[in-house]
Amino acid sequence: MRETVGARVAIVLARVVVPLWLLTGAVLKLADGSPRHLPVALIEWLGPLGIDLGFVLKFSIVVELTVVGAMWLLPRLARPVGIAILASFLPVLIGDVAMGASSCGCFGAVQVPPVVTLTMDVGFLLGLWLLGRGVERLATPPVLPARNVVAAGLWGLASCALAFGVHAGGPPAPAAAAGPATGAAPLPPAGYFLPEYGGWIGQRWSELPIAGWIVGAPSDLDTGQHLLLFYRKDCEHCHALMEAFFVGELAVPTTAVAVPERAGFPTEGLQPFPCDSCSRAELPAGVDWFLKTPVVVRLDDGVVGCAAEVTADDPRCIY
Repeated sequence: MRETVGARVAIVLARVVVPLWLLTGAVLKLADGSPRHLPVALIEWLGPLGIDLGFVLKFSIVVELTVVGAMWLLPRLARPVGIAILASFLPVLIGDVAMGASSCGCFGAVQVPPVVTLTMDVGFLLGLWLLGRGVERLATPPVLPARNVVAAGLWGLASCALAFGVHAGGPPAPAAAAGPATGAAPLPPAGYFLPEYGGWIGQRWSELPIAGWIVGAPSDLDTGQHLLLFYRKDCEHCHALMEAFFVGELAVPTTAVAVPERAGFPTEGLQPFPCDSCSRAELPAGVDWFLKTPVVVRLDDGVVGCAAEVTADDPRCIY
């Protein structure tokens, strides 16, 4: 019996296209090695629960690589396994779209809009589900070849060893020398820092871990009012905020704290720094800083009165 065009498309999707799609995402995440590039929805949902985002990244790589192995080594399971993994992606992608994420986080540092990935995944899912129905070469048999099952199991073990054994992003950098107001502090052992701005309110700034990581902070943060402006050197929103509120003479002393990527500060796409009256400080590289810049922290006699992610149109904490 000759296969229809739809059946051939379903077979190609199950055995070639979808596995390669998943493999691309897994390899790029493995090469990047940074939990900061996880889907925004996962960060927002799992981060506040105290779940290690580095583990989440590695586990997601293991799952994707294991699924690729299953789809290739157990081709009769390619359709149901593909449907299951693609369906599991949908809530996360829908969450990313709803949260306005600029990248889906599916491909590490390579930015792909979540709506694009959602469209692709839905298309692949429907192709496997609808076109693959009744296709004999995609039907699940009652018994699978033992050697293929063993091979798929070994592939899964190798995937686990690879994901948890490779640290492409590198270990956290040694603690940098701190400024006069901050004692040297060990950097986050997990290799990333996820802020909880609400928990900062009412706390003495000097007692928060992040205060000990800032290099070059002024010594007078415990006296009077002070603003801390966390920014990235290539951040357009940060530049717009500075142009709107931090040009010329400042009503409140302000320290601009530069936030690096894990590998260091960017050298391309740098934005002008218009705040001539700001004192400057920085956070050390070697850590994934989950600070969605610009972030403003207002201190009153060293106590945090406000801390939030802001924009030029929503300048909370500045006044």
